[in-house]
Amino acid sequence: MKKVAIYSRKSRETDKGESINNQIQMCKNYFLNKDGDYEFEVFQDEGFSGGNTNRPQFQRMMMLAKNKKFDIIACYKIDRIARNIVDFMNTYDILEKHNVRLVSITEGFDPSTPVGMMMMTIMAGFAEMERMNIAQRIKDNMLELAKLGRWSGGTPPTGYRSVKITEGSKKRVYLEVIPEKKYIIEKIFNLASEGYTLSSISKMLNIPSKTIQNIIRNPVYCKSDERSKLYLEKFGYTVMGELNGKGYLPYNRRPRKKDGKKEYNFKDMLATVSIHEGIIDSKTWVKANLELDSRAIEARPRTSQKTFLAHLVKCKCGSGMFVNAGSRPNKNGIVKYYFQCSAKKYNPGSCDAKRIEISKLESDILELLKGFAENETSFSRYLYSNTLNEYDIDKEIENIKSIIKKYNKDIESLTNKLILLNDNAAIIVADKINSISNEISKQNEILLKLETKKLNDKKNVKDARILRKGIISLLLAWDKLSMEDKQISIRQIIKKIQWLGEDNFKIYFNI
Repeated sequence: MKKVAIYSRKSRETDKGESINNQIQMCKNYFLNKDGDYEFEVFQDEGFSGGNTNRPQFQRMMMLAKNKKFDIIACYKIDRIARNIVDFMNTYDILEKHNVRLVSITEGFDPSTPVGMMMMTIMAGFAEMERMNIAQRIKDNMLELAKLGRWSGGTPPTGYRSVKITEGSKKRVYLEVIPEKKYIIEKIFNLASEGYTLSSISKMLNIPSKTIQNIIRNPVYCKSDERSKLYLEKFGYTVMGELNGKGYLPYNRRPRKKDGKKEYNFKDMLATVSIHEGIIDSKTWVKANLELDSRAIEARPRTSQKTFLAHLVKCKCGSGMFVNAGSRPNKNGIVKYYFQCSAKKYNPGSCDAKRIEISKLESDILELLKGFAENETSFSRYLYSNTLNEYDIDKEIENIKSIIKKYNKDIESLTNKLILLNDNAAIIVADKINSISNEISKQNEILLKLETKKLNDKKNVKDARILRKGIISLLLAWDKLSMEDKQISIRQIIKKIQWLGEDNFKIYFNI
């Protein structure tokens, strides 16, 4: 039996065509007149425009489609799905990726037929051309702004703000240094140029190390001259404009790839000489970046030979815990090692956590993993102790669906009465319809969250089984592994271990 999702949409303000009920029935008849068995689920958005895809029932349907709950999505016309080609193509790409067919019953749009596939190819070509033209126009506009030294938009770099300046009859946007934040930028570059690590600078200034790295790499802070130009060109930038001792405006420094992740060292990076103040002289800026370069090619930190839990244990205060030797050997001449809170090391009064004997914690962790390997139920309880069971979620979902169904019947009943009422009464009824429609939207949002949770829980259960198999395999090979292999393997299973004090800890698994 094939599962068919029927999507219908009608904007009460503008649409004059078929009613939602007619759209649904015509879609059902389309399949009932074909060979085969079909099971239908209806999704309807009434009062929503097709100008974008931000519609509650549409979003819910797409979420279920991504989880392979349907074989086909059917609509009365393609414009019920989207009224612009980019939104439509994005929707189609998602459905194609998850092997869900899209069928328009009145337009003969069915990609399983030669004509339907031809239409799909033509539309895809137009959509791709539109995307490329839009991207090129944006790129050209931003580059022209950058050449003029003007800020092209977005969040200004740390230490700067964007300001509007009137030039003739037009307002232009430029960068301006924030005086009270200037010293922070200067401190970061001075420390980096002196060889301090990102981690140590982060602790000194209480700024995330990723933010510090991004600041150091950004040419916006550097005064433009021959030294900085040579470094930027060596690093992969094309430098444009006349060097003037002001800062640079970078372009395409970290563009996003198709998967949404940012690229580094992109081949089309540009740096144009701007008119804003460069905070850092080129000598300091280049030296800070060279220090960063040298650390990037250094070998990874050596493997700890003291514990396979190195870098995994976090204190109850949130700080990392480092390995430290006891003050003296025991009577057998053996030195004990402990995990200690790193925050407490630098500021003794900041945390009251006691040190943890490493050998005992290792033993407790292995004992717990052995228990999980032997008993799947205890492992599941440990992972999902605070989640609803599937029965509870199903019950909630059915309850919400019943509420939505009742509201839809109320709207249908009130709509039929409108034609019999005078103007004043009709206004009251129309307001009531809008009020009910708003309640339907709220219930649809709740429904979407519940169904998403149910699907995620099912995925997590599957992932948990895979994870448990990994635990079993690791324990079987444990005694044959080197310390380095133990560290690598345990990190594939455990994300972190939170020390709670008094011999209590919580394991967070990679799931």
